[in-house]
Amino acid sequence: MIPGYTDNTNFCFRTLNYLGCKLRLLDFIEEHVKRVTPAGAGVCDLFAGSGCVSYRLSSCFPVTACDIQHYSKIICSALLQPNTLTDDIANSFVNGIRKRSNVLLDSFAPLIELESDAIRTKNLEVLTEIIEHGSLEVFNLEQSNSLISPGQIQVNDNLKKAGLMGKESLFSRYYGGVYFSYLQAVQIDTIMAAIKQYPIEKDISVLLAALLSTASDVACTVGKHFAQPIKARDSKGRIKPLVYNKAIKDKTLDVIALYWEWLQKYISLKKSDFQHTILQGDYMDCLNKLPDNVQTVYADPPYTRDHYSRFYHVLETMALNDMPTISTVKIHGKTHVSNGIYRDGRHQSPFCIKTKALKAFENMFITVSATNKTLLLSYSPYNEAKESHPRVVTIEQLISCARRYFDNVNVVSAGHFTHNKLNSTEHFLESSDEAEVLIICDNR
Repeated sequence: MIPGYTDNTNFCFRTLNYLGCKLRLLDFIEEHVKRVTPAGAGVCDLFAGSGCVSYRLSSCFPVTACDIQHYSKIICSALLQPNTLTDDIANSFVNGIRKRSNVLLDSFAPLIELESDAIRTKNLEVLTEIIEHGSLEVFNLEQSNSLISPGQIQVNDNLKKAGLMGKESLFSRYYGGVYFSYLQAVQIDTIMAAIKQYPIEKDISVLLAALLSTASDVACTVGKHFAQPIKARDSKGRIKPLVYNKAIKDKTLDVIALYWEWLQKYISLKKSDFQHTILQGDYMDCLNKLPDNVQTVYADPPYTRDHYSRFYHVLETMALNDMPTISTVKIHGKTHVSNGIYRDGRHQSPFCIKTKALKAFENMFITVSATNKTLLLSYSPYNEAKESHPRVVTIEQLISCARRYFDNVNVVSAGHFTHNKLNSTEHFLESSDEAEVLIICDNR
């Protein structure tokens, strides 16, 4: 244990099914943050994401959690900021949701019954049609014809008669049938409506974070993210058994029951006595707005061409509570709604673009060095021989760039310390493309 610090390993909490989640590396990260950060000084989690690193470090330091995505701000606020919720209050809130008069549920009854019957009878044709063409919003934009079109037309008429074509039916219309069952999507909209009416502002982030976690757990996709719906057919057009297996496993989950479980988890979280800060914005904007007490910056940016906004766009819409325009793509000269039903204008990180990534890292190095802070940069080595997911920037490039702005650049892996020589990183690349590495940069 590092002198001057207590053991806080119980500050360990998974909020989302998150790419590159550092949950299993929290001990490693905390140990090295403590080694370079004076007791009482602040720490910045620059790409906070699902918030698990911010929450862990909050037990030892005042934390500034930063991210450009609004869902991350909501989750970090729920993890780090005080609230007034108790089990009794939460129980009353969830019971109120169950008792709400639900015209939306009645309006969606034709599609809910169609999907439920297809799951019960193992009707793969209908289940596949729901996955491929189930979004009511996409149906309204493209007017595609499918087995389920009659049900979609009826639900459209019901919603229009009830005056429910706005935000109150957003998740049911956009994502019902595709990422969630129709019933689950209606339940999500019902919970969203209750959260909007909740009177205590400081509690809303917890109520909404619990819904984000719930949506992540019930997502009917491979990997539990929202990059794309299930690919229901193989290359020969045959329906995959996965269609039914995922439907029976994921689409039958009770959203409201799971939401209650998540709400209890958030309410029971331990909180430290430190004052924490949540910043939303571009990484450079956040670096330039850090509180004066921040001495150490922990950064875990993306390293592949996969933009995180693609994997969590549904959660971003939930956090923003808006009605996004769906992005389009051109296929054979014709414009179509994006297969993933993505938000138009979603964030594109420079760290995921080969022509921009190294400059983005350089800007980060310059800014952190100029303010005499210590930078701990996470990196997952890449082994080309194993054909793992290629990195946009190599570890050699990062170290070479960092050494132009920091006096000391050291590479640390689990149980091993290496001094700042470029060729000393080679064994990391050879040993395991699963091992996490910290590149520690400072001017001391």
